[in-house]
Amino acid sequence: MRRRKKFYWAVVALAWLATAAAVAAQEISAGEANDPLMMPVFSDGRRGPLPAGLPEAEASRLQQPNPGTGVLTVALEAESLRGYVPSPEEIARLRPASGKVGIETVIGLDTRFRTYTRTYPARATALITFTGGWCTGWFNGPNTVVTAGHCVHSGGTGGSWRTNVRVWPGYDAGSAPYGSYAAKWLASVVGWVVNANEQYDYGVIKLNANAGNTVGWYGFWWQSASLTGLTAVIAGYPGDKTPVKSQWLSADEVRVTQANQVFYKNDTFGGMSGSAVWQDRPPGSSFCSNGPCAFAIHAYGLHGSSPHSTHNHGTRITQAVFNNLVFWKTSP
Repeated sequence: MRRRKKFYWAVVALAWLATAAAVAAQEISAGEANDPLMMPVFSDGRRGPLPAGLPEAEASRLQQPNPGTGVLTVALEAESLRGYVPSPEEIARLRPASGKVGIETVIGLDTRFRTYTRTYPARATALITFTGGWCTGWFNGPNTVVTAGHCVHSGGTGGSWRTNVRVWPGYDAGSAPYGSYAAKWLASVVGWVVNANEQYDYGVIKLNANAGNTVGWYGFWWQSASLTGLTAVIAGYPGDKTPVKSQWLSADEVRVTQANQVFYKNDTFGGMSGSAVWQDRPPGSSFCSNGPCAFAIHAYGLHGSSPHSTHNHGTRITQAVFNNLVFWKTSP
């Protein structure tokens, strides 16, 4: 009888382990590149296609960081003045944009410190302004700025695209050392624009000007393995700090990895939505190397149940997200 009981519990244990493995495999595969909710949607009415992955060599070239020249050319400065440019006073009155749920939070002791924006990668981090609000974004190429989905579209059927969108690389408390640039088009995905699903809350802003050649851009990468334990750095424009619209940085590590989101205890606040979640990767690193490389887009604070209720969190760069970021980066 005892042998039968031992055999029974052994079978139960094996079944449980098989189930746990299946769940884990499902979690990792949830960000697959053929997910229909990852279909790109553009503010100019275009939709799709669902991009396929590039050859490894081409993908590797496009995902690497670039420090830029740091020099604002005469032509770029002239481009930065095109269109309506809000005054520092108008920018100061804007309200921070946050996700549909959650409160971006300082968790315990506030560990943020101010960054100054004439150095890389702080200058590749941008203040994004639009009618009524602001967010943070980060360059991932010469003329493409990545941000949260709710920073380009309010989310869900009946929602709308942001208007009068303008990008200010390296903005610093009323000073715009690298000018500001109007949006050519905005984009997100079906999962956000139609479904308002926080797991798909990311998007981009396309510019007419190649400001990234001056300010530089972040690298970005994806991996199927867990990100838990990786250093996580977030820099952006929080609404609770003075001087108003200055850039602040917080460092922690990834505490929890899910299929489409990562969770961390970096201190954040409204206005930091859209910030890169990144680490400085040395030369020779896999995927992305020799500079700041993003693996997620910050978008949410505390809400719901754990781990959402105990961590700030963002949209993980899965293979599908990566493919879209490359697609948008190379789209005219």
